[in-house]
Amino acid sequence: MIFSIWDNEIEKKEKQKKWTDNFRKIGEEVYTFFVDTVIEKGYENREGQWDMSCEITDAMKRKQHILVEAGVGIGKTFAYIVPLLFYHKKYGRPIVIATSTIALQEQLESDINVVENIIGYHPEIILVKGQNHFLCRNRADQFFFHNKNKENNKEIYEEIENGGCERNDWDINISDKIWNQINVREFNPVFCRQNCVHKDYCYYYKMRGELRTTNGIILCNQDLLTINLVKRQNWGNEILTDKFEFVVIDEAHNLENKVRSAFTKEMSYNSLSKTMEHIRKISNRIGSMIDEKIKKYYEYLDQVFSELYKQKEEQDMKARKNDREIERYYVNCNIPALSKLKKCVHDISLEVSIQFGVEASYKTRDVDNGIEELQEQEYFWESMLKGDSEDIFWMNAKGTKEVILSSCPKNVNQLIEQLYFSDSNFTTILTSATITSGSEEDYKDRYKYFSQNTNFPIEKGYISEPKISPFNYDEHALIYYTENMPHPSKERNKFIAQGVEEIKQILEISKGKALILFTAKSDMQEVYEKLKEAVPYKVLVQNAGSSQTDILKEFKRDVNSVLLGTGAYWEGISVEGTALSNLIIFRLPFPVPEPIIDYKIKAADNGLMEVLVPEMIIKLKQGIGRLIRSDKDFGIVSIIDSRVGENSNALYKSVIWESLPIKNRTSDINEVAEFYKKLAE
Repeated sequence: MIFSIWDNEIEKKEKQKKWTDNFRKIGEEVYTFFVDTVIEKGYENREGQWDMSCEITDAMKRKQHILVEAGVGIGKTFAYIVPLLFYHKKYGRPIVIATSTIALQEQLESDINVVENIIGYHPEIILVKGQNHFLCRNRADQFFFHNKNKENNKEIYEEIENGGCERNDWDINISDKIWNQINVREFNPVFCRQNCVHKDYCYYYKMRGELRTTNGIILCNQDLLTINLVKRQNWGNEILTDKFEFVVIDEAHNLENKVRSAFTKEMSYNSLSKTMEHIRKISNRIGSMIDEKIKKYYEYLDQVFSELYKQKEEQDMKARKNDREIERYYVNCNIPALSKLKKCVHDISLEVSIQFGVEASYKTRDVDNGIEELQEQEYFWESMLKGDSEDIFWMNAKGTKEVILSSCPKNVNQLIEQLYFSDSNFTTILTSATITSGSEEDYKDRYKYFSQNTNFPIEKGYISEPKISPFNYDEHALIYYTENMPHPSKERNKFIAQGVEEIKQILEISKGKALILFTAKSDMQEVYEKLKEAVPYKVLVQNAGSSQTDILKEFKRDVNSVLLGTGAYWEGISVEGTALSNLIIFRLPFPVPEPIIDYKIKAADNGLMEVLVPEMIIKLKQGIGRLIRSDKDFGIVSIIDSRVGENSNALYKSVIWESLPIKNRTSDINEVAEFYKKLAE
C-alpha cells in the first residue's frame, strides 16, 4: 500500500514536469509567433497583445484562472487564440470559447483561420448557434404539405428544396411567422434518431452529435456553456464534450447576466394554466377526482395575477409622472391569496402523486413531467412567501394585459464561482475591453466590482494589469462635455430641449456622421422627433419592428447620416471610418431602479459608489468604444450630461474621467470644431 501511494506521487510529479516542459516549449512558440512570425507576415507588432498572450500561456501552464481587460485594438482574440492553438497542436484536446454574440463568434472563426494559416495547423472548428437558427426538414415537410402554404410561399419552398440548413443560407426574406413554423424547436436527439427520416443529413442533428465527441475548438455563447456546466454539476447529460481543459469567456462583462438568466424561473398565467390542464388530462386517465381542487386553484390564481397586474399598473402610472421607463417591475409578495394558492398546488401535487403511485401501470414520463412542474410551482410560491427568501422577484409586461413573474437566486456570484472556478477539470480565461470600473492606484482594485459579482478567486487566480489600447487617442480623439445643462431626470423636459440644441451644434461640426446613444427609448424617440426635421442629414432611429442590420447598412452607406440607438447599440456595433466619427452620449448610463440593482445596493456599504457608478462606467466605456475601431479612425465624443462638467459636485466625476481611455477633453465647442476640422482635412 505504501509503495502504491509512493508510485502515484512519483507518477504525478512526472506528469507535472512533462506538463511544465511542454508549456515551456509552447511559451517559446508563442514568443516566436509575436516577435518574429507575424512581423514577417506583415502584421503589426502590438506589445499589449504579446504581453497578454504570454500571461495567458503562463496561467495555462499553472492551470490558474486569469482575468484580463484588453482595450480596443489590443487584438485580444489573437492573444488567447495563439497559445490555445499551440496547446491544441501538442495535446489535441477540445477547447471551448464562449462569447455573448453571434457576431463575435463568427469573427472568432475568421481570426482562428488567420492564425491557423500562419502556423500551418488546422483543427476542427464548430460554430454553435441556437436551434432556432436552423431549418427542421421534418417541420418544413409538414408546413409545405399543405398546398396553400406551398403556393403562398413558392419562392421560399423552392429555395429550401435547393439545399441549405440555416436561415442565413438563403438571400430571400423569410418572415419570423413562417420561420418559426419550419425551424428546429425543442430538439430531442432520441426522438430525432428514432423518428426522423432526415436525420442523416440534418445539419443541427449532426452538430449536436459532434459537440459531444469533438476534439476541436467549440465556439458557442455564454448561455449554452452555462447551461452545460449546470448539467455537469447536476450529473445531467451534457451538451458539450467533457474533455476540455481550457475555457475562454470573451465579453466577460456579460457573464453575470448570462448566468443569472440561466437560473431565472418564469411563471405566466398561460404557462401555469397549461400545466394545470395537463394535470387534469393525465389525472382523468385513472378517474381521479381533482376537478374541485383545480377549480379552487384557478380562483386563487386569478386573484394572485389580478393583484400583480394591479401592482404593474400603479408602477406604470408613477413612471409616466416621472418620465422614466421600467425595465423590471417590483413585486410586493404580500398577496392574501398567495398562501392559499401554494397550499392548493401542494394538495393537487400530493393527490396526483399518490394516485399514480397506486396505479403504477399508468405512470409515464408524461406524468412525471407534470408532477415535477407542480412541485417547481409550489417551491416558487413558497419562496415568494418567505420573508427572507433567497430569491429576487420581479415582473415583466407581456403585451398590454399580462405579466410574467420571474425569480432568480440572490447569490449569482456564488453560482458563477461553482460553475466556472470550482471545477478542477478546467481553467477559465476571462477577457473583455470593459471589466475594470475604478481608478485605484493598485490595478487589481479596479477589477473589484467584477470580482465581487463573479467571486473570481483573487488569491488563487491571476489578475492581469489592464492592457491599454494601442490606438493614438491623444491625437485622434477628444471628449466634449457640457456645462450647466438641466438635470436629465429632475428637469427632463428642459434637458431634452437644450440637449437637442447641443446636438445640432455638434452635428454641424462633423456634418452628421454620428451615433447618438440613449439610455431610454422615450428619450431617443423625443429627440428623434425634434431632430429629424431640424438638421440637413438623414436621421435614422433604432426600431424594434425592423432589421437592425438594414439600419446599420444604411448608416454606413450614407456617410453623413445620424443614427440614434439604445440597448445593444452601446456594445453591439462596429463601424470603422468617417461614417462614425462623432459619438454622442445623451445621458450618463446609470442603471434604472429595478429589483436586482436594488438588492445589490442594499448589500453594499455605499450603493452609489460601489454599484451604480461601476455599472455606469462599464457601460459608458462600452459606448465610447464605438468611436475608434481602427488605428486610422478619429473623432469626437460628446457627453451632453453635465454631471461630468467642471461645475458639477458629483462625487464620481473624477472616477469617470480616470476610467476612460480618452484623456483629451474640453467644454469649449470651438476647440471641438478646430480639432475635428484638423483631423478631417
